[in-house]
Amino acid sequence: MSPNKFSIPTKRKTKIVVTIGPASSSAEVIRKLIGAGMNVARLNFSHGSYAEHEAVLNHVRNEAANLGQHVAVMVDLCGPKVRIGAVKGGEIILKENDNILLSHFDGSTGNHKTLYVEAFDPREVMKVGETALLADGRIELKAEEVTSKGVRCRICAGGIVRSRSGIAVPDSTLNLPCITDKDLSDIAWATEHEADYIALSFVSNVRDVLRLREIVRSRNSSSHIIAKIERASSLDNINEIIEASDAVMVARGDLGLELPFARVPLAQKLIIETANYHGTPVITATQMLQSMVTEVRPTRAEVSDVCTAVKDGTDAVMLSEETAVGKYPVHVVETLDKILVEVEAGFEFEEYKPRLKGADRETVADAICYAACGAANKVGASAILACTQSGHTAQLVAKYRPQQALFGATSEKKVLARMALYWGVYPVLFSIHEEHMTEAEVVSAMITVRDQFGLKPGSRVVVTAGLRAKKSGTTSLMEIREIPR
Repeated sequence: MSPNKFSIPTKRKTKIVVTIGPASSSAEVIRKLIGAGMNVARLNFSHGSYAEHEAVLNHVRNEAANLGQHVAVMVDLCGPKVRIGAVKGGEIILKENDNILLSHFDGSTGNHKTLYVEAFDPREVMKVGETALLADGRIELKAEEVTSKGVRCRICAGGIVRSRSGIAVPDSTLNLPCITDKDLSDIAWATEHEADYIALSFVSNVRDVLRLREIVRSRNSSSHIIAKIERASSLDNINEIIEASDAVMVARGDLGLELPFARVPLAQKLIIETANYHGTPVITATQMLQSMVTEVRPTRAEVSDVCTAVKDGTDAVMLSEETAVGKYPVHVVETLDKILVEVEAGFEFEEYKPRLKGADRETVADAICYAACGAANKVGASAILACTQSGHTAQLVAKYRPQQALFGATSEKKVLARMALYWGVYPVLFSIHEEHMTEAEVVSAMITVRDQFGLKPGSRVVVTAGLRAKKSGTTSLMEIREIPR
């Protein structure tokens, strides 16, 4: 493919985040994942070595460049997630009504008689009658005795446990830091390798986000921050966390261990609505198409789950085990793409405004970006062209969910991949000298989109530009133009 000619943007506007793992880490599979619709590649730092992650990062960037696509790289920090150590053979089966000992990690390998817990000593935390959950809650242990060697538990619900699986103790109190020593090392790696996003696990309050931002800035990095909402306490501070973050993630796996099951869908809806109001991209994650780890078709319930997240307003959906260790990583992305396109076909711009609850009156920039989307719809524009140095203009236009193709034109190469997460935005590299564009630059931007993406000469396009920093800038331009002939 010529470097000056890119593929026509997909009809799909909801973005797809793909976790890269053993099943998908080769250059060949990553190339196919990009072709299937991967917008963001997630590197899960709970697993793997730096050498392995660097190889994946290089594959993603090289293959994206070869295909003329822009794919963001997300480094997902491990955080203080409590995990078990390695188990014999990589995975074991725990049988219902058997007994098992939870012991503090000492470097030993676990088996069907003993599991070793990292981060805390079960003897100091758990009491008789309390519960421990493994495998996202599918496996349940009940503490029956605290001994000198650990906590003896009865297996109330069994199943397969893999090495370094997460373990939760919802009845117990853990006082663990949000950013661990391992995270500090991983942050240094992420900033050195210019990761587009760093996802912070187990955020409790806005101070956690601000601390990470301070660390990132101290390293002269422009990596953006994703706050993962997986603690019940974060819901009490959701507005402040979202305002301080560049994006948020509804991390339903661990959130489902902290909250009663029935509350998780309501929490998801609250997080998405709040993020939508602030114009902050939101990712819905965990078990979106879980059955496709081993099956070629999703269940009807999983398809409905994806549909609900999209209808609720999520900017992106994330695949985890499905692509990291599943049998059909590329087919899963292709399937998710088809589901998203079908769901979005029923979207109507006019129906979206009431859900924003007056967000279009937050700032002058909000009002103009909403007006740009409305104008594009009323005049039958072919596209909206958001010209931006930082990406904020495109992000703010995306907040109002335009039905037209939305191009984010920037001269900053590092911003191109970052915009790959924004709902409906297709990144375009373009020479912009100032945030407030000249007439010549506006015309040049339209010609660039015409030549690269085949917009017909004479077709209408709405141009927005002049947005500065989020929340504090002004909009200097919103015009309805025609693509030059």
